[in-house]
Amino acid sequence: ASLTFPKKLWRILQSHQFQSIWWVDDGICVAIDEEAFQKEVLAWGVFETDSMEGFLRQLHLYRFTRVERDCETPDSLDELPAEEEAAAPSAPSKLLFYYHPNFKRDDPHLLERCKQR
Repeated sequence: ASLTFPKKLWRILQSHQFQSIWWVDDGICVAIDEEAFQKEVLAWGVFETDSMEGFLRQLHLYRFTRVERDCETPDSLDELPAEEEAAAPSAPSKLLFYYHPNFKRDDPHLLERCKQR
């Protein structure tokens, strides 16, 4: 059975497989490194779309809200191997933050309440 968009997104976050998307604010908010996310997740066809616009459309369709945040560097970026760090652009890539009242790291049962518009 295919998973709904919110369930797929939640599983990706729980897997810790990707460096470009992570939980923030004690698991109630999602941070996305836009540039890395496109290469790391979307390029592999994890979602039905391979474009950032399509992915953001899905977030909005499921009523995720973009939130502004003081952008701090996630711990995962501190762990980059030296050669990857050297290859990383000096300007930080755009970080996006999204929130949904029923999308929480520690409450997977709430995913049933994440409905399309």
